[in-house]
Amino acid sequence: MNTTRICTVIVHLTGGTVPYVESDGHLNVMIVDHDIEGVEETALRTLPDGCKVTIRQETVADVGRQSAQRWLDLAA
Repeated sequence: MNTTRICTVIVHLTGGTVPYVESDGHLNVMIVDHDIEGVEETALRTLPDGCKVTIRQETVADVGRQSAQRWLDLAA
């Protein structure tokens, strides 16, 4: 029997930015931004394919299962 729990992740996008992320479980969220216009060279990372990006870890706002279900209901 597979006991893996599926977490719901809600990514909020405003004006091309991710101001915050919500989840009903514990997880790491990495934001990889391919829009690097105006970014200082020291903040850029190079992917294996040679593309330049910025990468940051996002703090996840913990939401309850019921709140996550409301988001899922809205998406249906």
